[in-house]
Amino acid sequence: MAVTSTTKPGFCCFGITDKCMLRCKMCEKWKDDIYVKDRQDPPNIEQWKRCVSDLAGIVDFPFELNLGGGEALMFDGLLDIVRFSVDKGFNTSIASNGYLIDEAMARRIADSGLKSISISMDSIDEPIHDFLRGRDGVYRRAMNAIDYLHKYRKDIYINLCCVFYEINQDTILGLVEWANKNLKIGSINFMAAMQPNNTALDKNWRDGELGAIWPKDTKKTVAIIQEIIDLKRSGYRIGNPISQLMAFQAYYKNPGEFVKRKQCNLDRCVLVSSVGDIFLCYDFACVGNIKKDSLLDVWYSEKADKVRNDIAKCTNNCHHLINCFDEFEKDFVAG
Repeated sequence: MAVTSTTKPGFCCFGITDKCMLRCKMCEKWKDDIYVKDRQDPPNIEQWKRCVSDLAGIVDFPFELNLGGGEALMFDGLLDIVRFSVDKGFNTSIASNGYLIDEAMARRIADSGLKSISISMDSIDEPIHDFLRGRDGVYRRAMNAIDYLHKYRKDIYINLCCVFYEINQDTILGLVEWANKNLKIGSINFMAAMQPNNTALDKNWRDGELGAIWPKDTKKTVAIIQEIIDLKRSGYRIGNPISQLMAFQAYYKNPGEFVKRKQCNLDRCVLVSSVGDIFLCYDFACVGNIKKDSLLDVWYSEKADKVRNDIAKCTNNCHHLINCFDEFEKDFVAG
């Protein structure tokens, strides 16, 4: 059934910057973008605020606005946009590696009204986390960031984000135990390893140099995920739904056969890139740019409706869905 412009957004992410100070093994966004030939100027703060105002006109509240990167805190004026979004009624969240969150930054974040922050933490073992992030001291800064954020806003929701890789999987259960005992942590969420960002699409990436992050013994990975499922059932603060964790197991068993049952939910997404381009799904056409277009007009445009209809007919076994799709129970093969 074709989707029409009466659809309202269910998810929104502003990829507000592609800049990052780290050199992560699983992400090459810090390199020149391989898909952009002529780099455009990014939107200014007022253009981002106008986009927030437009978004407020097409969503049902409560609604969460996600701001990411790159490292979102590298965008000058980010917290001004957060405050503006909070005043418009949005629940706001930031994804961060924690590197820039010293005591002064934590105080500014607290004052902005930010509701939640997701901090990358791939291991309770400091050298392993720093190795994956490509820079010494990242683990210690992330741990300090948690303490500083809690000091200045005890009600800010702190989530940890961890991915199942080869080098860290023996330390993941220790991280879960630590996070569950630490009352400053609201939850820990997991993601599955994907082809590193900003690399040429290759369905066989796990077999080459990029595949160094992929677990050699995926049976062990599946077993660790089962232990996490059991811990969640026993009351541990693990954010993923059990159906998603089961989908992770299916993916690690055989990523080539991991399939979705029916249409995904990306027809309800608003994705805005660091240069202001508006997408519903990055695999389909850009539908506008916030520097010159009203998001409200774009959302109800014929161009956006065409993309929605294309998404409805899409049969691509898109593995990125495993980390961002939120309806696993009825829409994915799991196990």
